[in-house]
Amino acid sequence: MSRHDAMHTPSAYDHLDPVERAEVLMALIEEQAALLPEAERHARTLLEDASAETVADEVADALQGIPLEDLAARAGRQPGYGYVHETEAATWLVEEAVEPFVDDLRRRAGLGMRGAASRIALGVLAGLDRCQDAVDGSVLAYAGPDTPAELADWVVSKAREAGLDLTPHELEAAWPDGGALID
Repeated sequence: MSRHDAMHTPSAYDHLDPVERAEVLMALIEEQAALLPEAERHARTLLEDASAETVADEVADALQGIPLEDLAARAGRQPGYGYVHETEAATWLVEEAVEPFVDDLRRRAGLGMRGAASRIALGVLAGLDRCQDAVDGSVLAYAGPDTPAELADWVVSKAREAGLDLTPHELEAAWPDGGALID
């Protein structure tokens, strides 16, 4: 029940979409600078709350949910580019599915939230590990059997570039062949 139900006056705020809500909150913070420290505290709390398990689920879902229609649209003859092999197109799609997670870990590491960034990196690795046995006919399978391992190497390198020191134990827990990622 909305806070305005008792008055029988519909709340405009309750009916805003997320972008509109963000605009209202930004306007409030700009008008009332005293709210900024509290907004900053809430923002940091939100960003520091990262679960490797949740990220792993999201990564696996993202990789396993890439529609074959997207592959069909990217493969074959492409105007202004030439012919794109299905493996190359599938690899691009898989990389694009993982990239937002890597961007997020870099963003949080850049804010000094190394714990949250590490949990995201480890979650991405665990999600990739879950996808090593891609279902035949999936976009991930078209990308090739080495794709999850190659992406895991890439994720670890990006985590290191972001200043994260993932331990061998953490890597092994997220990616059972973690020893291969340590070098």
